[in-house]
Amino acid sequence: MLSRTFVTLAVAMFSASMGVGIVAPVLPVRAEQLGASGTEVGLTFSAFALTQLLVSPFAGRLADRYGRKPFILLGILTYVVAALGWQQTDNITVVIALRALTGVGSGLVFALALAYVGELAPTGGEGRYMGAFGIFEFLGFGLGPVISGVIRDRVGFDAVFFTMAGMLTLSGLVVIAFLPWSLGRTAVGSAGAGVPPRLVPWRELLGDRALQALFAQRLGWSFAFGSAFSFLAVYLEEEILATATMVGFVLAGQELLGGALQPLFGPLADRFNRRVLVTVGAVIVASGYVALALSTTYLVILAAFVGGAGAGSALTAVSAMALQVDVGRRLGMATAMSLVSAAFAAGVLIGSLCAGVIADGFGVRYVFIAAAAAIVLGAAVFVLLTRGTTSGAAPPPSRPLDSEARGHGSI
Repeated sequence: MLSRTFVTLAVAMFSASMGVGIVAPVLPVRAEQLGASGTEVGLTFSAFALTQLLVSPFAGRLADRYGRKPFILLGILTYVVAALGWQQTDNITVVIALRALTGVGSGLVFALALAYVGELAPTGGEGRYMGAFGIFEFLGFGLGPVISGVIRDRVGFDAVFFTMAGMLTLSGLVVIAFLPWSLGRTAVGSAGAGVPPRLVPWRELLGDRALQALFAQRLGWSFAFGSAFSFLAVYLEEEILATATMVGFVLAGQELLGGALQPLFGPLADRFNRRVLVTVGAVIVASGYVALALSTTYLVILAAFVGGAGAGSALTAVSAMALQVDVGRRLGMATAMSLVSAAFAAGVLIGSLCAGVIADGFGVRYVFIAAAAAIVLGAAVFVLLTRGTTSGAAPPPSRPLDSEARGHGSI
């Protein structure tokens, strides 16, 4: 498992996710200081999702054909530009526009890194590989808010943005120096040297039941993520008078616990029914959000968010990603990862916008109730679409696509 490619991807993912995690709790608070409305506060978190939604479906297809490395580097560059831009502006419109720019990075970096790891994973070891890799993403996002809170309390907003730019630059340098152009795999199956990868047509992709199930599950989870994270920092600072460092520990705690549990849950996803594990994880996350909404005590909120969102998300994520690898082997690894990434973007966008409306109309507390409902609904659709399967993945097609059909898939 500890190949040069895996270690390079792990270091790059850790640096990139930490850089992104550093700025996540800052933008909504900065927007409040600039006089933003509830909807504008939501956009400072979710504007990236619109561009990610537009980029992701095509990024995977292009990466399956031409290789992942240049697209990952392009994605990292967008984050660096945004971080430096946030340091320079006090205009809420520019803040939102730069957040939208980072959607290009989200649509390229994280999905394509997972595609690399999916190709490294052996059959039957998908959960182990994705769980081992997931720890670096969770830990990066977990440490980011803690570092952000400490920096903002001691130095100020500008230092937070400079730190983000530095972490993403480090990630880019690691990718340039050590990541291979590709692993020599094709989108579906294998081909000889110089033969373009065969791409599954869009009609086949969109009609795949397993991919539909994963899309629905990810949509519900990301709706909850987008709505809750858009207002969590604001809720804690305004309702219970938490400091920036206290907010950082809430955000970091669930990521750190989730990261620590990833290597433990990975083997479970290889041994037990992944369909059941995804569902159990969703129920745990939803319970954590409900507990958060019903309490105004910091320690209770900390325990609910860490134990619910942290442990539940880890179980759901590693099981769902193992299923994505199964689907990627049939439909194209980067293609499958990017289409599920598009579901993440759609959920975050819808969730954040709905959260703004809910917060303005009913109060921030109800944002977390809506988040819990979205997770349960997404899991229910996932269960319905995977009926009749043993692991949650749809059975392979009854007959393979002929080479002519696969060779003419549009991008």
